[in-house]
Amino acid sequence: MREEAGDREAAEHLYLQAAVDLRDVDVLVRLARLREEAGDQEGAETLAQQAAVYGHGKVLSSLVWLREEPGDREGAEALARRAAEHGHTQAIMLLAEIREDAGDGQGGEILAQQAAEHGNTDALCRLAEMRGDAGDREGSESLYRQAADHGIDALYDQGSANALERLWPYGLDPNGAPTPRWK
Repeated sequence: MREEAGDREAAEHLYLQAAVDLRDVDVLVRLARLREEAGDQEGAETLAQQAAVYGHGKVLSSLVWLREEPGDREGAEALARRAAEHGHTQAIMLLAEIREDAGDGQGGEILAQQAAEHGNTDALCRLAEMRGDAGDREGSESLYRQAADHGIDALYDQGSANALERLWPYGLDPNGAPTPRWK
């Protein structure tokens, strides 16, 4: 109610009190967003990192975007790496996509590789797409096989089903070889 009434200071005080008293991570996230909206990037980052320690890494991804957007690449990368240290590799993938969209394909690929090294199957699929687009079919297939090792559901979740059907229309045998067409 205080926030809606425009009393940001009182709202922040109550949010902080609730976060401490109730150990509520969602309150930390809301408080981080309030600080972010007020232009307090350092305060927002501190709260977001606290939230990430307790398992809420999405707020770090939004802060990565806010750093990258005005051109603070170093700050965005440092924050994304900290998020990855807490198991939130999606922040690195967000940064990779931002770089790709800005025309920095090599930078995007390096970041996607970092996310893949932290176990992000989305990153493996994205790297496979990038390699395929660059004409490296063998590299693309190798990355898709790595992603497949994490389970077919992971590949479908990442929207890679069309690529799999194109590469291996009849699937893969247990030994990893492409399954031949049935006669």
